Amino acid sequence: MKVERRLLKSISEFSIFKYVLVAYLIFFILYVIIFAVIGLIGWAVLSSSGMTFQDVINNVMPGMNIEEMLGTIGLNLGGGVIGIVIFIIVGLIASVFAAGLAAFTTWILNVILRIIGGIELRFAPVSFVRENTTINVHTGKAPEEKTEKVYQNYSLENEKES
Repeated sequence: MKVERRLLKSISEFSIFKYVLVAYLIFFILYVIIFAVIGLIGWAVLSSSGMTFQDVINNVMPGMNIEEMLGTIGLNLGGGVIGIVIFIIVGLIASVFAAGLAAFTTWILNVILRIIGGIELRFAPVSFVRENTTINVHTGKAPEEKTEKVYQNYSLENEKES
């Protein structure tokens, strides 16, 4: 069986940028939703028990004060709306930078493809399933189980160099 061979000379950087940007944005939105649900459940459990997040941290690691640590590096965000908005903005900017990095990596791949002349890709022929059934025009019914399935098989062992 003959294998279809094609030569890959380049990949569009802009299409990779769009693909990766949309993929990262979808994952970012999913993570925001997942962590928001986990945070709400954790907040509900902590508030019903009368504990705060700082109490839990002090039980796990005594002497650690997160608010003081964030304040010393200039991130006195707290757990309010400003912190959430900054988290979302940083996530969106990170998604754009990740897409840019993927486009840059694709550009490097294209330079390498130009140097080596491309990459040969081998495509297997498409396998077809053909069912031969006939319908009686006068009765509108199909005859008794007269179905024949034809499959085209492909294997690399049967391939001969051309």
